[in-house]
Amino acid sequence: MSLPGSQRVTGTDGSDFQHRERVATHYRVSAETKSRLRLLIYLHFVLAFLVLFQIITYHIPLIKTINVPRPHLWQYIWVITILPSICGLISMNKNHIFLMKLFFRGTVIFGLGTIMTTIILNLSELFTFKKLKTNHQLDDVERQTFLGFPLLILWYIFLIIMVQIHAFSLYMANILLHSWQQYKPMKQN
Repeated sequence: MSLPGSQRVTGTDGSDFQHRERVATHYRVSAETKSRLRLLIYLHFVLAFLVLFQIITYHIPLIKTINVPRPHLWQYIWVITILPSICGLISMNKNHIFLMKLFFRGTVIFGLGTIMTTIILNLSELFTFKKLKTNHQLDDVERQTFLGFPLLILWYIFLIIMVQIHAFSLYMANILLHSWQQYKPMKQN
């Protein structure tokens, strides 16, 4: 780097930058992807703690002043994804491939698997809700609401958001795994 007012070295026209060292692409990709994955995992934590809050407020009799809907089975299973997310955060500190694989598999099984199963199994309820709403027969059926909004619609909004968060986190985890495994030194026998 030159000081203001200094002259260029004689004998060069400034095009001799080709020989300089550069950061290897897998290190750059790893650093960029880690920050994005951390953001996605923190978003997952926020939504997981909302579900945990619902489960706790439903089961603890001291907090019965809030009318909280009964938790479904899929919520209990989905909350397990907090553990793989912790593994994912820990793995990024020192590029632990094993912990990142645990994050990947745990998110696929307990995260995406649970959410996609819930979406598919409850799709008929969503179509019934839409049919009743278009026929203006929704008032005849007792529906569950939370703060005036239909609970079924709120859950589907939540599920769609979580599908996106899990899908993007799996994409980022896959990039990190390829980046870390590509240049891992081979063990000598």
